[in-house]
Amino acid sequence: MNGSIYERELLNILSGDERSIEMISRSRDPYYKYVLSSLIERPFYVTRAAGSLGADLVAIRDDYSMVIEVKSSERDKLIFSENSGTKQEQALRLHNKCLKSGLFITYAYRLKKASGDPWHFFTIKSDVEYKGNLSGLYNILPKQEVTKNGNFILQWSSGLPLLKLVSYLNNII
Repeated sequence: MNGSIYERELLNILSGDERSIEMISRSRDPYYKYVLSSLIERPFYVTRAAGSLGADLVAIRDDYSMVIEVKSSERDKLIFSENSGTKQEQALRLHNKCLKSGLFITYAYRLKKASGDPWHFFTIKSDVEYKGNLSGLYNILPKQEVTKNGNFILQWSSGLPLLKLVSYLNNII
């Protein structure tokens, strides 16, 4: 499957699409279904961003704004280098562009064939002090690891699962 399928999947989930939420919750426990179903009542306005040099999705609601870059792989680890096809310079460009707007880039990593929650979330470490709800969101998101050469790493198992992200965003304990 190409990456745009996963962009659409996440877009539909965050937009509160009942069919998409039912599909991803199908074999999960009732709590997982309950948490994700909260997006039906409290969805984000999500749009796909055009072009390969920008972020993939922008999700906004009255209390949060997220600039999202979607990554997918069958491997647990993605290293942002020319060899893996993910570009370090794109990550830095997005990061710097978001900083100017008082935002941060959110990485949504979809592990193909994952058992359990396939979506995990990350951001890039920053010295900026975010305001309001963005501050709390930034603080709960794991920060990308960095290789000795300075390339970013997404270690899927270290990310924040979709269930926990939605629980946080919709104040579900």
